[in-house]
Amino acid sequence: MINIIEFDNEKYNFEAMFTNFFDEKLCTLHKKYKFEPEFLDMTGGKNEYEIIKKVYKKIILSKTFHALWINFIKDFIKPYFKNEKILYQKTPSFRIFPSNHSVQYVEKITDGFNKHIDSDSPYYHPKFESNFWIPLTECDHNNDLYYQDEDWFRRVDIDKNKIFVFNSQIYHGNKVKNNSFNTRCSLDFKALKKSDYDLNELTDKTVLKRGRKFKQSEWYSKKYYYEEM
Repeated sequence: MINIIEFDNEKYNFEAMFTNFFDEKLCTLHKKYKFEPEFLDMTGGKNEYEIIKKVYKKIILSKTFHALWINFIKDFIKPYFKNEKILYQKTPSFRIFPSNHSVQYVEKITDGFNKHIDSDSPYYHPKFESNFWIPLTECDHNNDLYYQDEDWFRRVDIDKNKIFVFNSQIYHGNKVKNNSFNTRCSLDFKALKKSDYDLNELTDKTVLKRGRKFKQSEWYSKKYYYEEM
């Protein structure tokens, strides 16, 4: 299932918040920072990881962002689920895909793509979640997110005022190598109807998060991962 939600990009100008923090256009972050040419996940090498940590500390975990995030969920995500009670990811994930750099976050590369579903190892996301993806920069065919549509692996290709929504069992991923002149930044998060949450579908599989190991049934809960609205 694929959907697109349009949102008020002036009221919820996430791009501006991150741009102000970096004091640099997001699409040219590779000109300001020295990124390692290759890394094995979206947090990158040591330099990338330190940058992401600062982003979370200074922006995403701030009271200002948290208040904006709650209103954003209330205005656009809860209505998507027909205003039923929902569970949503407490804080979104911020991603940097630097220009002229490679990112590999799956074990097996498929035709140059990090093609995967989120219930795969090592994250073991529950199958009852939906994915929400927001580009913070203009994307092109080299740095965009791709998804499986029948026999095609095609670009998401949406504007910055839109959210791409897709079922957790749809294969997706970006190219391993970003040959674009532009760095891509994005936000993504998970959400679901509370009535779809099924503890019986969760197991003792080990999920690696923030350098710590959790049981799948432990991590994907309101204690750690979800907020209820």
